[in-house]
Amino acid sequence: MLQNKVYGSVISRDSVNYYLKESKKNSYSDFNKAKFYLVKAERVAKKLNDKNLIADVIYNFGSNYYIIGSYDIALQNYIKAAEIYDSENNKIGLAKCLMGKGLIQQGFGRDKEALKNFKKSITICRALNDKKFIVKNLLNIGISQTNLNEYDEAYKSFQESLKLSVKNKSSEDSQMSMNKLANIHYIKNNLDSTIYYYQKVLIDNVKPNLWEEAYALSGLSEAYLKKGDYQKAINYGLRGYNSAKIVRAKWDIARSAEIISKIYSQQNNFESAYHFLRINKIYNDSLYAESKIKEVNILQLEAKEAENERLIAKAEIAQQKLNNTRIFVGFIFFLLIALLVFIYQYYKYTSQKGKFFKEIEIKNRDIQSQQSMITAQNIALEELNQTKNKIFSILSHDLKTPINSLIQVIELNKQNDLTKEEQTFIFDQLQKQVEGTSLILNNILNWANSQIDGTTVHFEKIALNQIIEESISSFYAEVIKKKVSFNHDKEETIFIKADIGQTRIIIQNIIANAIKFAPLNSHIDIHYTSDDKFLKIHIKDYGNGLNQNKIEEIMNFNKRLVSEKGTSMEEGTGLGLLLVKQFLINNKGQLEIQSVEGKSTEFIISFLKY
Repeated sequence: MLQNKVYGSVISRDSVNYYLKESKKNSYSDFNKAKFYLVKAERVAKKLNDKNLIADVIYNFGSNYYIIGSYDIALQNYIKAAEIYDSENNKIGLAKCLMGKGLIQQGFGRDKEALKNFKKSITICRALNDKKFIVKNLLNIGISQTNLNEYDEAYKSFQESLKLSVKNKSSEDSQMSMNKLANIHYIKNNLDSTIYYYQKVLIDNVKPNLWEEAYALSGLSEAYLKKGDYQKAINYGLRGYNSAKIVRAKWDIARSAEIISKIYSQQNNFESAYHFLRINKIYNDSLYAESKIKEVNILQLEAKEAENERLIAKAEIAQQKLNNTRIFVGFIFFLLIALLVFIYQYYKYTSQKGKFFKEIEIKNRDIQSQQSMITAQNIALEELNQTKNKIFSILSHDLKTPINSLIQVIELNKQNDLTKEEQTFIFDQLQKQVEGTSLILNNILNWANSQIDGTTVHFEKIALNQIIEESISSFYAEVIKKKVSFNHDKEETIFIKADIGQTRIIIQNIIANAIKFAPLNSHIDIHYTSDDKFLKIHIKDYGNGLNQNKIEEIMNFNKRLVSEKGTSMEEGTGLGLLLVKQFLINNKGQLEIQSVEGKSTEFIISFLKY
């Protein structure tokens, strides 16, 4: 019976190692398949309750998320794995996690901090004589040295990593080393050596993974471009681009697209050059946007890790004090039993013991308070992720139609299918649409900034009726389309004290809202009133009006509303009224809504008098 249990345990451990091995095979080519095997490995490891195996699975999750660029999730897994390895005194596991943290810091350009983690990791690996991770650390050290323009030091690191990886018969590491050596030679303009090392990667006895293959192919394309051999350059460039697309490596796709664009430009094939330049820009913009949001997530996670370490240190100190107190109590208690003459000292000790326990209770409350702070930070991090998702959702939904229109007009113009009169008319309309799109984009960006960074308000003297007229003009296309007219009481110039940029956004959104819900062939009334403190602008449309529940929802909300369709089925982002309310608070203004359901809606905006 015992023999069967042992045999089952060994098989289970072998299963975990098998799944980890299969996952690594797919890490660079098929993330979902790699993740599939890791989930299987995790299930078996948890059944075995083997903490080191569980940590190995978590670490491999981190590595797979790092490969596809999800650095924030990768860091979460490295931190979690490091905690388990530390509890199990697994030094090589800690070294791997230090290397993982360094890779993420490297990904955000923090190479000096990354080098510190790599050097800590390689020190542990050298002490344990773990050749595999010595090589990986040497590669990472060389990459950071390259990023810091320390090319001679980087060359030495890559040479050492190549020598050790060949000795260890690790094709993956030797191919990466040769790719990096080729890059150093390219930087130093040694093109023949560059081509030599990249070719060695491609003709290696073991086929390189798609990531290394894409890097080598694009590198050869870049080298032949510099040599002026455009045919070879384009052949290698397109192969590198296709390999990068298969592995979904955004950085490699952007790199290869930029090289191909330069080649086509040299061949005067400007249409193809522009096509790949657009691809380069799309991926670079995507990488930049993701890096900024992920960088915020990384900083939050690092802060959380530092706070956890402080809490652990404090808990250890408290535990040590408690242990010392117990030893002291035992010693005194023994003396009191043996020597009754020390009753006074015993009484004194009892008083001290109560004081010690009170101090420990206070420290425990401090620890609980700090844990609550960590929970609040996690909630804030989740809200930040939700804000990111809102921004991308809004951008993809609300900018798709105008961008498509712009592309269609450019295509028509390229094909010379438009007369001069048609061009004049279409470009006038296109200008209005682009201006409208600019308003949407400004709303989104201003909202995002106000959510993440806060907003600075600069009070100044503003001619309010001039802002009104500019805003009405910016909606020329919508006004013409719905045949809406404005009755604007603008006989004299009216001045307020507010931030001009935020005032424009407030007015533009209220007027846009009025046009959106105004019926066809109707009008919108605009007039002014005032009291001792405020100057009020009244903007009234004669649409279906709002019920009291909707008014209360608008006045009480503090997040994005669900946008309702206008009288001509217009759609919005749901951010306009959020910006109005937020910016009015910034400018010490007020918002009132008066509505007669089925007849009209009047927005009353109060600004400080100048």
